[in-house]
Amino acid sequence: MTLDELYDTYGEKMYHYLAVRLGSLQDAEDVLQETFCRLARYSVRWALVHNPRAFVFKVLRNESNRYLARRIKDETDERTNLDRPAEPVSIIESPDENASQVADALARLPDEQRDIIILKVFHDFTFKEIAGICGLSANTAASRYRYAKEKLRILLEGKI
Repeated sequence: MTLDELYDTYGEKMYHYLAVRLGSLQDAEDVLQETFCRLARYSVRWALVHNPRAFVFKVLRNESNRYLARRIKDETDERTNLDRPAEPVSIIESPDENASQVADALARLPDEQRDIIILKVFHDFTFKEIAGICGLSANTAASRYRYAKEKLRILLEGKI
């Protein structure tokens, strides 16, 4: 599969995943570009890939983890140097109040649970595929999904 075909097939979903995960459209664009650069370097491995969609999202998730680790380090260094707290990353704004409430509730989930929800609900991955993407067992992915759904329900009902 060529990079053009990958982008045409998965680009929009990849961008959406990153925007929700990173809370910034600009950061999502940067990480998406880095992901495609990495995929270009993996051209030899494509013959071994059985599930291109899961492979692409695994690379995407790894790139976003690298980016988040760099951002945390940079923010920590900046706080140490400036001796002031870092500003929280804002979630994507939406004109729809319900969408905004869901986005805020998603942002309050632990990263591991939020990833599972995004991959399962928005991208229709199976628990087996999610397990491969996140480096978990399928049972752990299913458990995190169940816990995340319950926490989202509580958050959206306003109990927390």
